[in-house]
Parts: sequence; structure tokens; C-alpha cells
Amino acid sequence: MEKDKEFTVARLILRMANQIVKNRNLHVKALGLTTEQADSLLFFLSHENAVINDLKDYLCVTHQTARGIVQRMEGKGVVTTRKSPTDGRYQVVSLSEKGRKMGTILLENGIQTGSRLLHGMTPEQEDLFLQLMQLALENVENHPISSGEGMLPPEIL
Repeated sequence: MEKDKEFTVARLILRMANQIVKNRNLHVKALGLTTEQADSLLFFLSHENAVINDLKDYLCVTHQTARGIVQRMEGKGVVTTRKSPTDGRYQVVSLSEKGRKMGTILLENGIQTGSRLLHGMTPEQEDLFLQLMQLALENVENHPISSGEGMLPPEIL
């Protein structure tokens, strides 16, 4: 692939990602949540009776950070917590009715974003786009840029 084409692909994906994040932040802010809280809400929506430790692993954060996120969500009435009946060291997190409604709204917003991305494509193009996006993601996840790769030599700076 030509260098110009590679650069253009990278820039287009970055622009698309920035726009998606911008739209998502507006949706999340309208619900009175932070992006971390929205991610956590979606996690708890699909993981009934998960514990804070599960959220920690999912978000790749410390236990203290996950606990803080849950406490703030509990303060907003989005989740409730209770001690685990099998191990009192763990806090089981459940969505409140308000949390379930907010989760449904977040899922709908995600569907709308996906719909906008696929607008104007034929079903075959949609399938191909999905396959290519998955392949591109695998490529960047499995072949990360090493430290210093692509950087100018210090003598040029």
C-alpha cells in the first residue's frame, strides 16, 4: 500500500473515532454520567450481580478506582450494592430501575451511532466493512507500535 494511502487511512479512522467519542460524550453527559460510569453501567447491564472486583478487571483499573466509580453511581441512584452472600469481602452490584433505563438509552445511542456509520451501504458493504474493521483492530492490537518506533532520531530534534 502506498505511504499516502496508509496515512490517509489512519487519519480517517482517527477522525471517525474522534467524532464517535465526541457524540458519545454528549450522550453520556446528557445522562449525568462520566464515560467511566457509562462503561460501568453497560458492564453491569450485561453482568447481573457482578462484584466490584469484576468491574476492576473489565476496566483494567485498581480496586480503589472501581469502588469509587461504583460509589458515585450509587450516589446517583444508578446502582445498589450489598455484601456477597457467599463471601462478605465482596460487594455485589445491581442496577436500579433508573440504571436499567439509562443502560437502555446508552445501548440505543450506540445502535444509532452504528446505523449512522453504515448509512448508505448495501448489506454486503456493511458485512465487508465490519470484517475489515475487525481485521484492522486485530492488526493494531496484535502488532502494537514499539516504543520509539517511527520517531525522529534525537540528532534531528
